[in-house]
Amino acid sequence: MTLTFICLYFLLIFIALFLKTREIKSPWLFYLRAFFPNWKFFHAIGYAPRLYVQIKGADQTWMDWQVLYPRVKRSVVHLFHNPHNNLHLANQNLVEHFVGDLNQLQPGADASQLVSYSLICKLARAFAMQCPGPCQSYRFEIRMEMPQLNRPFEPRDVQVMLASPELKNE
Repeated sequence: MTLTFICLYFLLIFIALFLKTREIKSPWLFYLRAFFPNWKFFHAIGYAPRLYVQIKGADQTWMDWQVLYPRVKRSVVHLFHNPHNNLHLANQNLVEHFVGDLNQLQPGADASQLVSYSLICKLARAFAMQCPGPCQSYRFEIRMEMPQLNRPFEPRDVQVMLASPELKNE
């Protein structure tokens, strides 16, 4: 039985190699995406989506925008135990999935109806709750950043893809 599933898996990969498009658009295969290798991250250096959050404190002033996925310093220990960075990578994967959903959205459609939008709202709210002091409301932006080759932490070009309205902290 297991051998049958393994053969079926490789057969699906083989068929996917000969399809005209590079993406599989089937809703059923979407749920199996973890089993299919994706090498698009080696394609080229391009715009990277980043989630920025801004918090309004009790004094009614907005704090500075903060990136939700900051670059962290790596160490040898991270090769063996790295739960904090793995959580950041999962959150960044959610942001990239949301950007993909936005790109496939029909013109004039409401992005707030997407499941990934509500997950991003919850992620931004969780970040706002971690900040010191009371949080009255928050908002977020999805920014597309083009990194510089010699200074990857300072983007060369930034474009705002989506800006949320002010969201009340409840």
